[in-house]
Amino acid sequence: MKRLITSDVVAAEFTAGKTTLLAPRGQTIVTPGAWSRAHELGVTIVQSETPAAAMTAPAPKGAERVVGPNGLTLVRGDSVTLAPFPGAGPDRDVRLADLITARDGSPMTAGIMSWAREDSFPWSLDYDEVDLVLEGVLQITIDGHTLEGRAGDVFFIPKGSKVLFGTPWRTKVFYVTYPADWAAAGSAPARPQK
Repeated sequence: MKRLITSDVVAAEFTAGKTTLLAPRGQTIVTPGAWSRAHELGVTIVQSETPAAAMTAPAPKGAERVVGPNGLTLVRGDSVTLAPFPGAGPDRDVRLADLITARDGSPMTAGIMSWAREDSFPWSLDYDEVDLVLEGVLQITIDGHTLEGRAGDVFFIPKGSKVLFGTPWRTKVFYVTYPADWAAAGSAPARPQK
């Protein structure tokens, strides 16, 4: 039997402190009133083909998400807070937020990352990546060859690349990786280079 999510359910969950409701397609019915109430309260309704048990991590804390009944998802950019990314190394202040992931039913992951010159870091990619420079200058070095991109420029980094993500002062980047769940697809997790 499918779970029914109404405006009353949204209000009760919000009162209980929940700001994200999982509503996997095929397992739940979300009423139009529920969508309206969720929007009013700032509650995110996450729909996906993925079973609810696999959809445990919410969007970045504080990020406003709107998910339509057809799966169309909007993350409001001015609501996103970048969190520390420890994978870049303990001595680096790299900030990151995955905005769209496999939890959204997407085969790709998309997010935003930011760092300063002193926090530039090496990385090995076990996935394909596209980077759009939003602010500052992004320098990507592979095998000693560096390309430099400025706001509006787009990079493609092929799977298997060992790169140095750098900047001469600061950069903010929008990234898309494929596949979204590359570790589950049989790849080893990416690790910072030594």
